[in-house]
Amino acid sequence: MEPTAFAGTNARIRVFESNLLKNDQFERMLQSPDFEEALGVLKDTPYRNDVEELKRTKNYDTLLVNELKRMYDELFTISPEPALVELFTLRYSYHNLKVMLKENLTQNDFSSMLIPIGKESISSLKQAVETGKSDELSQEYIISIQEVKTGYEEYHNVQSVDIILDRRYFTHLKQLAKSTRDPKVVDLITMLIDLNNLSTLSRAIKQKRSQNFLTTILSSSGSISKKELIQLGTGNLVDAGKKLADGKYSDIILNSVNPETQELSPVRLDLQTDNAYMEKMKDAKLEVFGPMPILAYIYAKENEVKNLRLILVGKENNLPIKEIRERMRIIYGL
Repeated sequence: MEPTAFAGTNARIRVFESNLLKNDQFERMLQSPDFEEALGVLKDTPYRNDVEELKRTKNYDTLLVNELKRMYDELFTISPEPALVELFTLRYSYHNLKVMLKENLTQNDFSSMLIPIGKESISSLKQAVETGKSDELSQEYIISIQEVKTGYEEYHNVQSVDIILDRRYFTHLKQLAKSTRDPKVVDLITMLIDLNNLSTLSRAIKQKRSQNFLTTILSSSGSISKKELIQLGTGNLVDAGKKLADGKYSDIILNSVNPETQELSPVRLDLQTDNAYMEKMKDAKLEVFGPMPILAYIYAKENEVKNLRLILVGKENNLPIKEIRERMRIIYGL
């Protein structure tokens, strides 16, 4: 699709961005003495109509999920390429698949855990889980469902649902990125998969996990050879850091090494991953044409919702400001 096809959509995205919460509003919420005062800050924001109800019910999870659903529904309508929006909603669809497959395999009711966000309806996913086929869903979903059922028949371990679908999610995500035929989108998703693999690898080494575990859980859809990552998993975090520092993510890896132990730190790696992704989104936000501003806006909105949830949970439970702030995501200069 030609980059100019996004000109009208990107103009609307600029308007949407103007309604995102600003740093000073988050700061005022953080400094508020209690839950009610923190909510009061939202009276001057697009969340204003829900403030009084939230003071009464404290049901902010439903509000925040509904806000994300509203955003995604609107973006699916206005985006020239719906697959761009689906790149972000796919994780909700796979979450719902996990819930439904666990229900199907264990005959328990987990319906309260379903999240009504995604391109595909909950009813379509449920039918596919029950029948193993669908005229509405892409083949990637059917492959994922069949692989989970086969794995469960072999091992009878419900944890296999999470392991298989986490890996299948990244395979599906890469296919979606390729369908946009935009190199920047493909590069962004490849980076996401690579850094998730590196985070998984670092934790697996720390926990002394087996090669079989890494074979099962690592994605093959990134740019770093899965075989290479599995081999690194047999060593230690010092050697892993040294070898990975010679690769394409050298800056991230070098900044993720603990200077005292020289070990690759999973916690530092996650922080550097967030920072690297934020830098990508800062650049995307400034583009006039093409699909990247849509992705940057969604990323910003998701972070807004995460920050709101963190603050409201913290204020409801009287957590120290420092503890809340340390968990919050940075917003990109808004």
